[in-house]
Amino acid sequence: MYRVKSEGEGDCEMMLQDQMDSPVADDVSSGGGSPHPHRGAGPPLKKGPWTSAEDAILVDYVKKHGEGNWNAVQKNTGLFRCGKSCRLRWANHLRPNLKKGAFTPEEERLIIQLHAKMGNKWARMAAHLPRRTDNEIKELLEHSNKEMSTS
Repeated sequence: MYRVKSEGEGDCEMMLQDQMDSPVADDVSSGGGSPHPHRGAGPPLKKGPWTSAEDAILVDYVKKHGEGNWNAVQKNTGLFRCGKSCRLRWANHLRPNLKKGAFTPEEERLIIQLHAKMGNKWARMAAHLPRRTDNEIKELLEHSNKEMSTS
């Protein structure tokens, strides 16, 4: 549902209000969500898939404030996500310099060489492929191992 932005209202404020008006927000506010496990009091946090509105709020926040201090994101934006969730969403999905899609043959060769040297040290391997995530590398190798074991 779209609505007209009132005068002086920023995009994040509009998206936040839309987020609050969503059925998911109602479920969280009525006790459907669960509080952060390390914090006794505070708003319930949303779990599950991120919405495009939440992504836009996080991207806007990082553009203005930079990466880091992920626990401040919830306090400063009103997102119902914990700092770890925000950090992982940024690192694995929203970072502008991420390379998405199929691995090149050169990347695959490098990953196989690194795996032979390092074992399952995905983050260390990802440091050698700066535009790829540790999870992508792990999934590539797990998929390759499954193919080899079925053939």
